Amino acid sequence: MKNINDFELTEKVTVGQARKWMADKGDDSKNNLISLIHHRFINRYLKHLNNTNSGFLKMAISCLMIETMESFKQGEKDTKGKSQKMFEDFFATEEKYFPEFKDISIDFYKSIRCGILHQAETTNAWRILRKDALLDKSNRTINATKFVKSLEKSLENYVETLRIEDFTSAIWERALLKIEDVCENCNASS
Repeated sequence: MKNINDFELTEKVTVGQARKWMADKGDDSKNNLISLIHHRFINRYLKHLNNTNSGFLKMAISCLMIETMESFKQGEKDTKGKSQKMFEDFFATEEKYFPEFKDISIDFYKSIRCGILHQAETTNAWRILRKDALLDKSNRTINATKFVKSLEKSLENYVETLRIEDFTSAIWERALLKIEDVCENCNASS
């Protein structure tokens, strides 16, 4: 069986390398970890969001990204039983990029995220469009294209905050917990 430290997190980064950076905590290691986090979000989510014209697919992938990004921000190993709170917290802290979403975070979670995940459709009369305003609460519409642009800005803000903050800050402590969990997920369970 392959040694966990040899598992690749990206084409160029192994679990062993990421753990070395986490232990080192120098400026180069910090920059490498930021690049690793950024790479994961760009390559797993955003590059695909920008290459599709489907508003539904944009929102489905966006929901995956929101939950994952919030788990990095909070240092959560997984979001089982915490998904709704992840969306509430995300929209509360990202109000700059998602104005008025804090007010509908529970409805968004149930009608958009859960509707798409569990029923392959939005529920409660919500519609996903690729035109008009980012959010139109009265008509219950979300512009998926603008939503993705806001998500990109949110990610860039998170990455910039990591650049500014010291390794001993709370945001880094939580990010390192999540990265270690990502590394640990490369272990095969018996």
